[in-house]
Amino acid sequence: MSQNLIIAQNSDVQMYAVHEDRVKPSMAKEAERIDKELVDLLKKHNIQEANWMTVQKNDHTRLYLSPINSMADLDKDMFATLSNKIGKDAMNRLFSQYTKCYDEHGDYVINLRKDLSYMPGGMTLTSEGQPYRRFYYNYVTPENVANMTNTFKKIKETFVKHNAGLHYRIYTPGFGTIGNYFMVAISAKNEEELTKAETAMWEKMSVDMQPLFDELDKYSSKVDMQTGWMRDDLSYAPKK
Repeated sequence: MSQNLIIAQNSDVQMYAVHEDRVKPSMAKEAERIDKELVDLLKKHNIQEANWMTVQKNDHTRLYLSPINSMADLDKDMFATLSNKIGKDAMNRLFSQYTKCYDEHGDYVINLRKDLSYMPGGMTLTSEGQPYRRFYYNYVTPENVANMTNTFKKIKETFVKHNAGLHYRIYTPGFGTIGNYFMVAISAKNEEELTKAETAMWEKMSVDMQPLFDELDKYSSKVDMQTGWMRDDLSYAPKK
């Protein structure tokens, strides 16, 4: 059974619609220029239907995350009002500029697992003063999804026990994705500060954490680590 079907029955989840642009390194600045042009237009007209956060990964991939309440939200066109304001021709010209910036892009859904995440100060994706992101991917075969879920529950319990200063969020794949994984996202001011925080966590909690990390290795079919930055200047939220 896929994680999608399991998550559908779990209310302690926030879904995000993700648009992913795998931007060519040579076109990174051009893609940024177009993003800023789009955001400026949305701000100028205070478009209420649009709302997203932008993450830029170390390989120039851009992720645009919009919170959704149900799958029905995927049918809504967040740019319809803007298109009416500036005209369809202008809208088409704007979006046609993106095609030269990447060869691959697409849409899918991910699930923020609040029940597995450790954010004692309150759940937020945009911690002030912490734009740096590190993403740990633990890929898992379907038969081990339940086992890995239990391991992450025990990890959270351990963080609570130690009142750990390092906070994290757990995401799992939803509609439109292939394969199963648990992605751990950690925020920090920069790479150096995150390394310090992880080192301090390990010095304090290694006795309890090592067996749990061994469990993750046992159930993981593949692991990966990526880095990135929150791009507030390329994100948009309407004024109410």
